[in-house]
Amino acid sequence: MHQMASSAVKFMALFFILSYVGSSLAAEHTVGDQLGWRPFVNYYSWVRSKSIKLGDTLVFNYDPTKDYSVAEVTQFKFIACNASDAKFFDKSGNITVTLLESGQHYFMAQGHCSDQMVFSVLV
Repeated sequence: MHQMASSAVKFMALFFILSYVGSSLAAEHTVGDQLGWRPFVNYYSWVRSKSIKLGDTLVFNYDPTKDYSVAEVTQFKFIACNASDAKFFDKSGNITVTLLESGQHYFMAQGHCSDQMVFSVLV
């Protein structure tokens, strides 16, 4: 009887551990949801509607035939709308970014800040 109780306790412990690990798995967030990465989308509202955590990925989908891009930049470059010396810069039309560092992340499309293709997220 003692062995059966011990097995039940081990099973319950394993269940709770796996439940915790499963709930902490990284999520994938498509930037702008169905609208994607394009001008005149309120990305600040989009960010506020999400629970973005360390290890999550951001998927940027956009038309590569347009003059759009995705850059992760410093706060100073973000304020200046300048993608030079970016952490990364992409014009492919589809890029996935994994958020591996905690802190504020700044994203923009070079030349499209006035079109609202900018946002920052704290992870």
